[in-house]
Amino acid sequence: MNSLICESMLRYLYNEMSAEESNHFLFFLENNPASMEQFNALKEGLEYLSMVSHGPSRRSIDRIMSYASIDGISMQ
Repeated sequence: MNSLICESMLRYLYNEMSAEESNHFLFFLENNPASMEQFNALKEGLEYLSMVSHGPSRRSIDRIMSYASIDGISMQ
Protein backbone atom coordinates (compact mmCIF):
# COMPACT_ATOMS: atom_id res chain seq x y z
CA MET A 1 0.00 0.00 0.00
CA ASN A 2 1.26 3.45 -0.88
CA SER A 3 2.42 5.30 2.24
CA LEU A 4 0.46 8.41 1.22
CA ILE A 5 -2.74 6.36 0.99
CA CYS A 6 -2.01 4.75 4.35
CA GLU A 7 -1.43 8.16 5.91
CA SER A 8 -4.69 9.42 4.39
CA MET A 9 -6.55 6.45 5.84
CA LEU A 10 -5.21 7.20 9.32
CA ARG A 11 -5.91 10.92 8.98
CA TYR A 12 -9.49 10.13 7.97
CA LEU A 13 -10.01 7.66 10.82
CA TYR A 14 -8.64 10.12 13.37
CA ASN A 15 -10.75 13.00 11.96
CA GLU A 16 -7.69 14.98 10.91
CA MET A 17 -9.01 15.91 7.46
CA SER A 18 -11.01 18.91 6.41
CA ALA A 19 -14.49 18.26 5.05
CA GLU A 20 -13.21 18.76 1.51
CA GLU A 21 -10.31 16.32 2.02
CA SER A 22 -12.71 13.78 3.52
CA ASN A 23 -15.02 14.03 0.53
CA HIS A 24 -12.13 13.51 -1.89
CA PHE A 25 -10.82 10.61 0.14
CA LEU A 26 -14.21 8.88 0.29
CA PHE A 27 -14.60 9.34 -3.46
CA PHE A 28 -11.17 7.74 -3.92
CA LEU A 29 -12.13 4.77 -1.74
CA GLU A 30 -15.45 4.27 -3.49
CA ASN A 31 -13.63 4.01 -6.81
CA ASN A 32 -10.75 1.79 -5.62
CA PRO A 33 -12.05 -1.53 -4.25
CA ALA A 34 -8.60 -2.76 -3.14
CA SER A 35 -7.99 0.43 -1.17
CA MET A 36 -11.49 0.22 0.31
CA GLU A 37 -10.75 -3.32 1.48
CA GLN A 38 -7.49 -2.20 3.11
CA PHE A 39 -9.27 0.76 4.68
CA ASN A 40 -11.95 -1.48 6.17
CA ALA A 41 -9.29 -3.82 7.61
CA LEU A 42 -7.45 -0.86 9.15
CA LYS A 43 -10.68 0.58 10.53
CA GLU A 44 -11.60 -2.78 12.07
CA GLY A 45 -8.15 -3.05 13.65
CA LEU A 46 -8.36 0.43 15.14
CA GLU A 47 -11.82 -0.28 16.51
CA TYR A 48 -10.48 -3.43 18.17
CA LEU A 49 -7.50 -1.57 19.62
CA SER A 50 -9.76 1.12 21.06
CA MET A 51 -11.38 -1.58 23.21
CA VAL A 52 -8.04 -2.53 24.76
CA SER A 53 -7.27 -0.64 27.92
CA HIS A 54 -3.83 -1.47 29.18
CA GLY A 55 -1.25 0.77 30.68
CA PRO A 56 2.17 0.42 32.19
CA SER A 57 2.40 -1.10 35.64
CA ARG A 58 3.37 1.09 38.57
CA ARG A 59 6.64 -0.88 38.77
CA SER A 60 7.48 -0.01 35.15
CA ILE A 61 6.80 3.67 35.76
CA ASP A 62 8.94 3.63 38.89
CA ARG A 63 11.83 1.99 37.02
CA ILE A 64 11.65 4.57 34.23
CA MET A 65 11.56 7.41 36.72
CA SER A 66 14.51 5.91 38.59
CA TYR A 67 16.51 5.57 35.38
CA ALA A 68 15.66 9.12 34.38
CA SER A 69 16.92 10.46 37.69
CA ILE A 70 20.24 8.64 37.20
CA ASP A 71 20.77 10.44 33.89
CA GLY A 72 19.81 13.76 35.41
CA ILE A 73 16.64 14.08 33.35
CA SER A 74 13.97 16.10 35.08
CA MET A 75 10.56 14.47 34.84
CA GLN A 76 8.65 17.25 36.57
